Amino acid sequence: MGDYDDDKPNWREIDRNKDKSGFYGRKEKKEKGEEGAKERPKDRWQTGRVQEALDRIFMGKKGTIEHDKLYKKVHQSYGLGTFVKHVSKYIESYGLPDDAPTLLLILDTKDQTITLNTIGKLREIYAKLPQRQKDDTLRKLSIVAMSHKSKEVRLKAEETMGELS
Repeated sequence: MGDYDDDKPNWREIDRNKDKSGFYGRKEKKEKGEEGAKERPKDRWQTGRVQEALDRIFMGKKGTIEHDKLYKKVHQSYGLGTFVKHVSKYIESYGLPDDAPTLLLILDTKDQTITLNTIGKLREIYAKLPQRQKDDTLRKLSIVAMSHKSKEVRLKAEETMGELS
């Protein structure tokens, strides 16, 4: 009989094991959580959407859906006959874009005034560009300096290359 009593857990051990168990006490934890509920962390996706909406508000006209559609048309029509039309429409509505990749595309238009204005805009933003885009800008300007039909554009491109490099 003495051996049996040693193997048998006492009530104190049984209660202690219940407390450790994940199954027992779940309802109690939920009820406790409802009473002293902490504020949940905000949903990252929703926070991102709010931030994007605020950014669009501060962008002004360039934050609209119409801008995004026209911007996309400029990129999609590159190399097609409608490219100059879309670029002209974009510039009339929103002015020259602020990003270097789009400006480099616009350099391929055959319109002299658009190309000259684009070279001027590239000169303005050149200091803020990452090194990769600076290299791309210089390469594109050298191509324009060698191959554009207008002598004025070629001279402006050469002059700008000299200033930037």
